[in-house]
Amino acid sequence: MNVGRGKRFFRTPAGIRCMDEGMPRRHFTVVEINRMIPELEVIFTEVIQLHAGMRRAEVRLSQLGCSATREVLSGEDDGGSPELRMAKGMLRGFYEALVDGLGRVADLGGEVKDLEVGVVDFPGRRGSEEICLCWKLGEKRLGHWHTGASGWAGRRPIDHLVPLEPSPLD
Repeated sequence: MNVGRGKRFFRTPAGIRCMDEGMPRRHFTVVEINRMIPELEVIFTEVIQLHAGMRRAEVRLSQLGCSATREVLSGEDDGGSPELRMAKGMLRGFYEALVDGLGRVADLGGEVKDLEVGVVDFPGRRGSEEICLCWKLGEKRLGHWHTGASGWAGRRPIDHLVPLEPSPLD
């Protein structure tokens, strides 16, 4: 399963959904993201552990002759031996907790780019240009941005054109 790579999530009464690209975007500043870093660190510490647990549960399912399908994750396929049912339940539990963690990042306004190392992009501006303000787990302060097209490989240091603080009109 490739959960969380390059996907943006939002919460609805029906649960977590992938964000529609047509939705309006809020633009963040460096100071706003720096204030969120302690919370992002907590979330990603949990998410990385959940992802590892989910991988172990997938391996166990495979050993039992089953794969992690949409039906298994949704609970529609809960048959099999007691051991298989338990393995399916463990996978579902990890998956649901992982999606909740990704939803918490989305609630903050971030887009998870790499779940395994903890990379999050936040929409921002550099002058009149739309950019991504890029934070990685372990960084104590936001220090980089990139264009949407260049991604991680195009990361550049924050410069004077990236707003540090919200303007009075925001």
